[in-house]
Amino acid sequence: MPYIIREDGERFIIPSYRDVLSAKKPALLKKEVLLLSASYGEYITLQRKNIDQYEVAFSSEPGYLLGETVWHYFKRPKDLIYCEAIPNTNEAILVIVKGGSVYLDGSFSIDSIPDELVVFRTQQNYFEIYIHGDIPLSQTPEEGKFSLDASSVKSFNVLPNPLFPTLPTLKAFQLRLVDLALKAQGIGVLPLKKIIFALGIIALTWGGVMYLSTSKKELPIAFVGVVNPYQLYINTLTSPAPVSQIENITAKIARLYTIPGWVPTTVIYASNSLRANIKSSGAKINVLYEWATINHAALHIGSTGIDVVWPVTVLDRPRPTTITPLQQVIAEVLDRTSTVMQGNHLTLTPMIDRGRFFETQLAISFTDLTFAMLDLLAEQLKDLPLVLVKLTISINNGTLSGILVLKALGN
Repeated sequence: MPYIIREDGERFIIPSYRDVLSAKKPALLKKEVLLLSASYGEYITLQRKNIDQYEVAFSSEPGYLLGETVWHYFKRPKDLIYCEAIPNTNEAILVIVKGGSVYLDGSFSIDSIPDELVVFRTQQNYFEIYIHGDIPLSQTPEEGKFSLDASSVKSFNVLPNPLFPTLPTLKAFQLRLVDLALKAQGIGVLPLKKIIFALGIIALTWGGVMYLSTSKKELPIAFVGVVNPYQLYINTLTSPAPVSQIENITAKIARLYTIPGWVPTTVIYASNSLRANIKSSGAKINVLYEWATINHAALHIGSTGIDVVWPVTVLDRPRPTTITPLQQVIAEVLDRTSTVMQGNHLTLTPMIDRGRFFETQLAISFTDLTFAMLDLLAEQLKDLPLVLVKLTISINNGTLSGILVLKALGN
């Protein structure tokens, strides 16, 4: 049966087909989705997996994805087994997530549950297990029940109450007609909102540049003298522009997603070097070494796992010829970043007097940004007297959260 109907009438779907499709060319993505829907059903979900991929599920019936909804409820563990007996039947709901993707979901005969799980005795997984009811699955070996090796179990939880009758229905996992799902992702339609937003950003940025240009003052001609009181200011800003560095960093993170069987979890950039902690989804380390050799990256194996270490090489920007009041620089950063993220995400350190100019550090926090939005945030820093000090990023299902630390200079 392709779905399970709950007592309240909500329909939870077991898709006829799931796949991961390339997001690089929207026109080709749309064509591929339409071709697959002709075979597997006209109702789909389409969710961004990372910068280069979409996860898509197909069904001939509307409703909510069963496996993904359960997985989300348990906070998306990498490996999950959920099994709940269906009252007054000889069946149980079973959901298995392997390596961060739904491996199996549906309604199964209780007697067949061990057969569905036995394959995991020979694989390397670390399951969070949740059960409810009379299920032939136990934490330790018992007669008539199935159990996994302790090394394959992260936690074993017996739920006091059934989950399925109150399982939340989430719009993200609602199967919709193909055209509606594609339009919701802006695929195959003119991205009018994005165009208007981009034009607004350009107008605001241009206005900011014009505003700054009216209040900047020329640095003294004495710059060329033997003793230049502004030399530290010049040296500090004759460095790579933050926008160029961040764009280089996001491009490298996107490149990390091309490692077969490995995904990045955290990224730290400082002192022209990027360090990315990566986790395996089942691939061997020799695959990683081959990729690192091809991409001129180094590997570091330590107590926190495996890191990819990469130099970030960006050309210096031209030496500055003007200086702007520091308070005005800070205000400009606030105004520009608010066009990408609503609210105040900025914190400051006390100002340091460098003689002819002042210096402070700005920390910009961000949550759940896409790669494109982080690049757009970086674009707002263009042509400002800023230096990138550190960028820390946590990656969760392709979205980025972290802190951007900048040094700001002005008089």
